[in-house]
Formats: sequence, structure tokens, C-alpha cells
Amino acid sequence: MRAIIATDLSEASLLTAETLASCDPGTFEHVTLLHVVELDPATTGGGIPQVLEFADEQLAEHAGRLNRQGISADYRLDRGDAVEMVVAAAEELEVGLIAVTDRGYGRALGRVLGSTAEKVALATTLPVLVERVEEREAAWCRISAGPTFARPLVAVDLDDALQSLVRSAAALPGAGAARVVHVATGAHDLEHAYGFIADELTAAGLEDTEVVVLENGDVAGALLEEAAASDATCIVIAPRRHGVLDRLFLGSIASSLLARTTLPVVFV
Repeated sequence: MRAIIATDLSEASLLTAETLASCDPGTFEHVTLLHVVELDPATTGGGIPQVLEFADEQLAEHAGRLNRQGISADYRLDRGDAVEMVVAAAEELEVGLIAVTDRGYGRALGRVLGSTAEKVALATTLPVLVERVEEREAAWCRISAGPTFARPLVAVDLDDALQSLVRSAAALPGAGAARVVHVATGAHDLEHAYGFIADELTAAGLEDTEVVVLENGDVAGALLEEAAASDATCIVIAPRRHGVLDRLFLGSIASSLLARTTLPVVFV
């Protein structure tokens, strides 16, 4: 599998390389570092060449470091809209995963990176990994240790996207047995959840997948509690659904999870 690491060139944003390196050797045949320069020539004037030159130097240095660590890597420097450029590069390079972190140059930019990940996930069928990082003793590091995809918790709704969501989780590199979790929001939902999920998993050939149905008004909170209880290594969720109300509802849940969990989040 090939992967793209979308980076703002900060130390924090490059830690997804450690995530990919934690997978079994040979899982990722190649990694491309991608930095998108979003500049308006009307406001930056003659500074664009210098910005591009600096970015090129930084990318070359970081790619070289990854190669010395045994990770086959190159880099790509694009100009334009970040979401469009990331999706275009992923399609052109035929990658299987897009990876970012939730932090960059400052907390405000970190929130922007997380938002960009959600937008990228909406524009592509590829899984988008948001790795959680923190600063410890003046150095950035991953919050979670070990293989990211070993025990995925898959947060599902009762809709036609359930099969593809669970299949995507099962196809993550080095993925272990997934735990499918639905948080019911009412008695009718709770009554029909197990049957619907079981039928969908059987149709997908994944009938042995463990299923948990919870009843809780705080959907994100319930998912986080279940992730902690089951020792999940990541949370897999769709950033949006199809209808207007669903997009607002599930979008808020995905965003809430990203803000509250210390686990990596995979948008699919």
C-alpha cells in the first residue's frame, strides 16, 4: 500500500510517519510527503518563490530522514486549495491511505488540520487517518503507542453505508478484529439495531464481527467510553451521511470525537 502524509512541515504534523512505521514491515511500500502552499499572489507579492524554496528544502530534508529510517519516501509540493490538491494527489499516486495529525504550527492550525481531514474524507473514498499528538518536554510525540489499527472501534449508524464502513475498517493495514458499535437514540432504534446490523454484516461476509449496541443521549461520550472499555486503538467513523439532518448530526459527532478523544480517528 502507498500512503500520503499531508503536512504543514511542523514536527507534529510529521508524526504520522511513526504510525505507518508501526505497521508490519512491507505494509507500506512507499510514502509521499505532501505540502500544499495556499498563497494569494495578490497579497504575497514577490514572496512566493522564497516560500516555495523553503518548503521544498524542508520536504527534501524530512523525506531524506524517513528514507534513512527505512521508510521509502519522496515528497510533493503543490499550490492551490489544500483539500483539492490532497485528493488529486491521492488519486494520481493511487494511494490507499491519507494521513494527517491533529496538530501543526500552533493549536489553532491544529484545529484547521483536523477540519481539513474531514473535508478531504468527504471528497474521497479513501480512509483519512487523523493521528493524535501532544507535546511532552518540548518534543512532539504520538499520544497512543503501538499499531494504530490493531483493535478498531467502528462507529456505525443504521443506514446503507454500514457495510462499506465496516469493510473499510477491516481493510486497514494490520487491522485486527473490529468492534462495531451503534449508539441508539431511542426505543425504536434500540429495538431494531441488532437485527439491522447483523443483516448488514452477514451481507458483507463479516457476520463474525462483534456488535455492541448502547443507549445513551451523548453519542460521542458513549463511543469514547466503549473505546476505553474495549481498549480500542482507533475509532473509525464516517464524517457525514447523505441527508441534510444526518450531515449536521453525524458531522457534529465526528467533530466532537476528534476534539475529545486521545485515540487516532479514521474517517472513511
